[in-house]
Amino acid sequence: MAPFICDRCGKCCVSLGQSITIERQLNDRDYYCRSKIDNTIFLAHVDEEFREEIADEFLAAGSSSDDGVKMPCPFLRKRPSGTEYCCAIYATRPKVCKDFLCYHMLIRTRDGAICGRVIGKNTLRTEDPELERIWNAEVTPVPFTNALEWIKQVTAILAGHGYWAESVE
Repeated sequence: MAPFICDRCGKCCVSLGQSITIERQLNDRDYYCRSKIDNTIFLAHVDEEFREEIADEFLAAGSSSDDGVKMPCPFLRKRPSGTEYCCAIYATRPKVCKDFLCYHMLIRTRDGAICGRVIGKNTLRTEDPELERIWNAEVTPVPFTNALEWIKQVTAILAGHGYWAESVE
């Protein structure tokens, strides 16, 4: 198995919506928060780099409100370089965030270059037209009843075409 490596695109924090709400501010870096997904309360400690920005936003917003507009996590921040995102509470993020993997399989070419990622149950993200053709013709029809069996079948199909697939942990 390959280790999951975050590419800091921020899509997970955006797609999950505002799954974290700030319940109470303790000081300019510490907040009691609630994870809406599993309803747990946790202590979030904000990285120094984002301390003032988050404290100012929290004060300006007052109590948390949900007006139906899908917003990203309040702790998702864009790096000053403008190309990557980061979590302002990464070290103290809740379990649901620690467990989240935005892809569960990597597909590589013969020379080891990553050419595809499998997200969700069996959705392929790739720029490789041949891989996409194989995926649509041979992998999509494979039933997803048992995850381990599906991975085994998909790995064999792709290997038959010169690709190497590995699960991500």
